[in-house]
Amino acid sequence: MKFVLSTVLLTLSLSVFAQVPYNKANLQKQNAQLKKEIINLNKQLEVNKQNSKLNVDYVQNLTKKIQVQTKLVNNLSKEKRFIEDEIYLTQLEINKLSRELVELKKDYKQVLVRAYKNKSVENKLLFVLSSKSLGEAYRRIKYLEKYSAFQLGQANEIIGKQTDIQTKKAKKEKAKDEKEKVLSQQTLFSQNLEKERLTKEKAVEEFRKNEGVIVAEINAKEAQQRQIDAQIKAIIEEEIRQAKIRAEKDLKDWNEAKRGNTIASYNEYLRDNPKGDYSKSARTAILRIENDAKAWNIARSAHTKQAYQSYLKHHPEGSFVSTAKTEITKFEQLEREAEAERQRIIAQRKAEEEARLKAQKEEDARKIAAAKAEAERKAKIEAEQKVVTKVPEKERVVKVDAVKPAETFAERPDSEGLSGEFSSNKGRLPWPVDKGTVVSRFGANSHPVLSNITTQNSGVDISTYRGAQARSVYEGVVQAVMSISGNGKSVLVKHGSYFSVYTNLSSVSVSKGDGVKRGQSLGIVYTSGDGETVMNFQIWSGTTKQNPASWVAGM
Repeated sequence: MKFVLSTVLLTLSLSVFAQVPYNKANLQKQNAQLKKEIINLNKQLEVNKQNSKLNVDYVQNLTKKIQVQTKLVNNLSKEKRFIEDEIYLTQLEINKLSRELVELKKDYKQVLVRAYKNKSVENKLLFVLSSKSLGEAYRRIKYLEKYSAFQLGQANEIIGKQTDIQTKKAKKEKAKDEKEKVLSQQTLFSQNLEKERLTKEKAVEEFRKNEGVIVAEINAKEAQQRQIDAQIKAIIEEEIRQAKIRAEKDLKDWNEAKRGNTIASYNEYLRDNPKGDYSKSARTAILRIENDAKAWNIARSAHTKQAYQSYLKHHPEGSFVSTAKTEITKFEQLEREAEAERQRIIAQRKAEEEARLKAQKEEDARKIAAAKAEAERKAKIEAEQKVVTKVPEKERVVKVDAVKPAETFAERPDSEGLSGEFSSNKGRLPWPVDKGTVVSRFGANSHPVLSNITTQNSGVDISTYRGAQARSVYEGVVQAVMSISGNGKSVLVKHGSYFSVYTNLSSVSVSKGDGVKRGQSLGIVYTSGDGETVMNFQIWSGTTKQNPASWVAGM
């Protein structure tokens, strides 16, 4: 009964153990990744240590490292349990194999005893010769052969069991070594974890000691931010006012150009408003007038009704529509007069033909009467003479071509493609730096270390690497380049009715009025004495601040 229970337990354990390699391998893979992450965080912490003690990045990196090390310690504990289970299951297999080996040796011993007692050739020969028939003798020979093979098979099985036991023992020893390594790593990282927690507590305590200084710095930065926001708002309001003036002048010039409706008037509009709201319409109008004049000259040169009709078909609103219609009316009047003359000639010819036919008929009747009288006179002499009468000609029918009605054509509306606008790219704009992390979001933010301190942000603060370039998120025009004391330089880029702002730049590579492309460098982000490289990025719709995270992809 005990053997049966052990067998069942081993079977269940093996079924569970079958899943262990996958989970263990998974844990080992995760642990390797966590160790790499710890190495990278250690490098960042070394850089942070060289800077001020009041470095927010230093505390945040410490927090990340503690979280990663905590996860690693927990994973090492799980890995240790897996190895212990593996050792236990391996021992169960060794026990099972040992029991099976004992039974095999016992059986083999009995076989050897029997073989020893019957080892003489005479006994085997006598066993065969004592058979009652040849068939029985053949079966006894086969039996002796199988019995010898059975003995050999038992010996091989014993050797195989012994080999399996040695393999399992080696596996068990290897697992024990692996367990010792994991325990060593777990102890080391647990000790480091406690050290990092103490280091973080000291860093946080340093922040608490300097809370007054930090609050003063935050207030100063917020005052500078309000100053920047005020300047940005004033620039945007002035731009809106100037844009309104330009739009009114633009509309006035456009209306005057349309009233003139000549190439000269539209060229004058383009000269005064090269980037006006109606510049495209003006160029289209010039092209339309040129095409209209060209088509009219072709029609005038041909000077046919069909040429003027073709002009009207392709230029229904052209400058020469009334003249073309007048010419067509003249052609139609000539056609009517020609048709009337043709009809008069036809009628005259018909009347003449009818008169001729009538005279011919009368002449034929007179001749018939004369012939009849002559026939009566000569009737007696020429009784069999036949009188032949001339059949009058049939009336000729003149076919008149019907006048074809003028063809009509449906007008085709013009279609224009729409270009992409800044507003249609909401949620799809690129980041203003090629690598970075948002460390302060739009609106109210709690201090990353001192949670009782709250700050207001007009945009987002993006932490990046030393020497990083600020890049325009969309094509536009540089509206202003500002220098703010304590905040480096700022660049304001106009995108239609929207504006993007890039603040805390150490140097600027653009000037006011420059056109910029999407992704174009605007300047270098400033790196402070504490080693922090942080840029403030804003988006405005008119004079209303927008949340950049709603506009930039993945922010």
